[in-house]
Amino acid sequence: MAKIRFDPLVIETFERLMGTTAFLEAMDKAIPEVERQERQALKEMAEEQKWDFGDFDVERQVLDEKFGRWIPTLAADSVVILLHSTVEAQLDSFAERVGRMRGSNFGLHDTAGHGIERAALYLKRVAALTVKEDPAWPHLQNLQKLRNVIAHRGGKWAGLDAERERLLLAYPGKLRFPDGSVARREVWISMSLCRDFARQTEDFFKRIFKSAGLPDKGVQFVP
Repeated sequence: MAKIRFDPLVIETFERLMGTTAFLEAMDKAIPEVERQERQALKEMAEEQKWDFGDFDVERQVLDEKFGRWIPTLAADSVVILLHSTVEAQLDSFAERVGRMRGSNFGLHDTAGHGIERAALYLKRVAALTVKEDPAWPHLQNLQKLRNVIAHRGGKWAGLDAERERLLLAYPGKLRFPDGSVARREVWISMSLCRDFARQTEDFFKRIFKSAGLPDKGVQFVP
């Protein structure tokens, strides 16, 4: 009779991705509704208190800035940070797991490098797993780059023009960079691009788990 084997690493990975995707979708649906409610409340207050147009327009511009820039930007930035955190943490855990499976005396922390590159180098060294050849790898590198811009530079792009153009070509219409003005230097990332990153991340882990003989959904039937 077959037995069911649960793999905690695989299950945790996909649970974290599911939670991040659910957060993304909840924010994407909630933001327009909250904006509608706040604009309606502003209109009713202005009518009740008989504001002149100048006072109303000042408050309207505040809402424009709030919902046209800050809330969507911070929502997408949060998703990027959460996704990258999952990629880096779970890839490290996977690398350590593979090292134990292969009986390696060489640990992940003995490997030079930073971020997701270190785990990739370790996996190639101890198990000849070339995760950098996975089709999702360039997207995970881009995710890491955007996360670093958000986390370390407050979302302000300070990279080379050639790198900026490469990212724009990779994600047409889903990514915008500053136009040079002091007030608008933040990188803008769309929720659509966040969804793309989430899909690429999920597919990446399915493939690498399978390559190491792990169940790609966390459950395996063993004869």
